[in-house]
Amino acid sequence: MDIDEALRVVGGYRRYHLTIFILLGVSMFIPVAWQGLSIVFMAWEPPHWCRLDDASTNNISVHIPIVREDNGNVGLSKCTKYVNSSIDYNITTCTNQWTYDNNGYYTVVEQWNLVCQRNYLSELSQTAYHLGCLFSEIVFSYLVDRYGRKMVHIVSNLAISVVGIATAFSNTFITFIVLRTILGMLTVACLNSGLTEIMELFDSKRRAVAGISLEFQWIFCYLTLPILTYYITDWRILQIALSIVSAIFVIYFWILPESPIWLVAAGRHDEAEKLLHQIARWNGVPVDPNTQLLSRPESSLPLKPSADYALSETPSDNLVTDLVPPAIPVQPRSTSESAARKKRTMSVPLKNLFKDKYLRLYLVICSLLWLANCFVYYALILSIPTLAGNRFINFLIMGFVELPAVSLALYTTQKFGRRIPTCVYHIIAGVPITIVTFIPKTSASGTDLSALIVTLVMISKFAISASFSVVILYAKELFPTNLRGTSSGVCQVLGRIGAILAPMAAYATKTSYYWLPNIIFGFVSIAVGLLTLVLPETSGHPLPQTLEDVHRMATGSRGHHTNDAKSKSTRKEEEEAVEQQQQQQQQQQQNSKSQLNNNSAGAGMVDTR
Repeated sequence: MDIDEALRVVGGYRRYHLTIFILLGVSMFIPVAWQGLSIVFMAWEPPHWCRLDDASTNNISVHIPIVREDNGNVGLSKCTKYVNSSIDYNITTCTNQWTYDNNGYYTVVEQWNLVCQRNYLSELSQTAYHLGCLFSEIVFSYLVDRYGRKMVHIVSNLAISVVGIATAFSNTFITFIVLRTILGMLTVACLNSGLTEIMELFDSKRRAVAGISLEFQWIFCYLTLPILTYYITDWRILQIALSIVSAIFVIYFWILPESPIWLVAAGRHDEAEKLLHQIARWNGVPVDPNTQLLSRPESSLPLKPSADYALSETPSDNLVTDLVPPAIPVQPRSTSESAARKKRTMSVPLKNLFKDKYLRLYLVICSLLWLANCFVYYALILSIPTLAGNRFINFLIMGFVELPAVSLALYTTQKFGRRIPTCVYHIIAGVPITIVTFIPKTSASGTDLSALIVTLVMISKFAISASFSVVILYAKELFPTNLRGTSSGVCQVLGRIGAILAPMAAYATKTSYYWLPNIIFGFVSIAVGLLTLVLPETSGHPLPQTLEDVHRMATGSRGHHTNDAKSKSTRKEEEEAVEQQQQQQQQQQQNSKSQLNNNSAGAGMVDTR
């Protein structure tokens, strides 16, 4: 059987898979969420004004002008003061000295005075972070395919801890930006390696549920961030606390397995076979240790005699322990078929990612999907400080709206597949955020419309979170095994460009162009949602391992039938048959034990009736 069939036999939502699922989810999303989003709080710009002498602080409004800012807000001027308010109202700019109303929170903005003419620098630090992510998509994604998912995941976590702690001791803003760039590189390596391994741990039937359920762990890590930042008020101590946790994941070197699909794609069939049998034992699946689960590039190994039970090679005093549970029926491929499939699996050249018409099309559309999702998702989060209300509460609300969003994505991908939900979610995300552009902060009658604006923004956040959950899964299901990590990295390059643009969009909300980002968000989201309709449906298909598999999936989505691209009903019948065989074998084992206890002459033979 091929690797997807083998994973279906030994897998499921059992102990082994759930354990690895949780371990990888935590080790991915703690560094990604904490390092990537902490800038919302570490670079918060508190209310500030020009520093005055002690005699002038008793009546600040006399010495600081009241102004209307570019985005329409009215308040004390942040960058100017009166030269001498007792004589005239001539103003002058601040001379690198400000007073901050920070409520006890010490941020990088106050550390290096990133205000007024320098207020773009806080967004620049996040742009630098995503530039590191962009570079990592190109370089580290190759390493994930070359050296395996496990090694890249562990090493990147250790490096995140070291670089993150070093960031806390930055003595200049330039050093801070450089280290943030390196952190961006490492967090993406951590994310891609872990996510790819989780997708390759489950068979095609269970992959969607596993991939989207993973988002609940992201939400958990997301929601812990505002709690930590609320109680840790100094950005340096906060950075150390967020980084030191990643060092714990070094213990995964001894407990985390390699991806079985990657082992097969790398030609390490013996290790993959051994790992599949280990998974079966952990999950309590009755598989004969001598049964070959995978089709081999060489001749298939001989199977045990096809009796209900077979004697183990080394008998013991207890006959029951000598009985090996019946192997799950295996239909081995012929030597020539196995060798041909092995050759196809191992020889999908990288150039086909750009030459093959299907892979090229998938590459372009998936890249645009990542662009839209990263751009809108991160820009909405980074704009939290500009929304009305408390920044910690708004951040929590944006996190909580992801819970129903991911739940809905989980249901719709099981019910309607990947393609249609992805399209619909992008349209829903684009419409409300576009409407926000045309809503004033107050109505003509003076009614405060901030609540309406925040509600529409949260609806867009809800929809883009749901679409993100599907896109992360969808983009990996379209490409063959030994190009999956590389293609995922290439697809996400444009996604990282969207994330690079997101801080600039957040900065624009502070200027007279505050209306422009929402227009762009809406147009991009709706446009790429419609483009999704060009892609094939991947729901129910095994992960493609070869170029031929990709072509079958593409033509199958247009109504053609092939032997390998079976209908959903056929696959469902096969899966039910395997489960029924497992139940029958367990019942046979119980019956056999009962017969042995009643048969004194059974020490030398096994009743096969």
